[in-house]
Amino acid sequence: MAIAIVPHNSPCTWGYNYDVRLSYSITFSGAGAPSSMYTLQGTVGCGSTSLFFDLPNGPSSGTVTTTGNAWRSVADCATATIASLGCTNVNIQIQGPGIPAQTVHINSSTLPITLGDFGAHPMGGSVWLNWTTSSEQDNAYFTVERSLDAVDFLPVMQQPGAGNSTGMIRYSALDANPYPGISFYRLKQTDMDGHFAYSPTVVVNAGEGNRTFSVFPNPCTSREIELPPFAVGKELKIRTITGEVPYSMVLQGTQVLLPRLAAGTYLLQVTDPRTGNTSQCRFIQL
Repeated sequence: MAIAIVPHNSPCTWGYNYDVRLSYSITFSGAGAPSSMYTLQGTVGCGSTSLFFDLPNGPSSGTVTTTGNAWRSVADCATATIASLGCTNVNIQIQGPGIPAQTVHINSSTLPITLGDFGAHPMGGSVWLNWTTSSEQDNAYFTVERSLDAVDFLPVMQQPGAGNSTGMIRYSALDANPYPGISFYRLKQTDMDGHFAYSPTVVVNAGEGNRTFSVFPNPCTSREIELPPFAVGKELKIRTITGEVPYSMVLQGTQVLLPRLAAGTYLLQVTDPRTGNTSQCRFIQL
């Protein structure tokens, strides 16, 4: 099942390259079922584009990403979804002991529920999320996930699903500790049997008036960075992608010696104590 678009560049003013992430579950059953296949691979069609993916030849489950590196000449890398790019047709090529080479066509749906509006709204320092379903089938629960870059998502909270329903159901959740400034949210819907799929991604600005800035170098291989002059006298916080703040200080100058950070993506926040206005920078430690 196709579950997410994976852009390779952001921002995408002139377009972007992308692949597709799929979830899979491989089982063999029946008398004389083989222990593995010779061939188990496929393609997913996104409009007129076809993207290749390979699967394990034995029983397993997980996710896999295509290797087609397709090009899209539209600046929607932050909001592109399986539905908006039309990545719903999957063809699986199989061959194994006693099984002749053949292609199995799958019409991949994006969600085993009928999802209505899904929105994220700033509200007094929090983010209010709400969505509706008009039908559900074996829906165990929803997981709200958020991201700084619309690529790497982490779970925030879970909401139980209705199981099976045919009427409209309204859901809501409150993220009391959102990322400041612009961030991205999506729903992960999980079935009773553990299969899952994702909703379209939505964007929210949790801090109106926030601005961005740059540091040098970024990405950084050492501990020394240089901030712009406006930051002097303000409070610097380093925030992890899970929202934790492992380090903070009042800036006495533009040159800063950071603590030893694990390699990864961080959010640098500079806050003016007089006004409360916050500026932010996405920072990568190598």
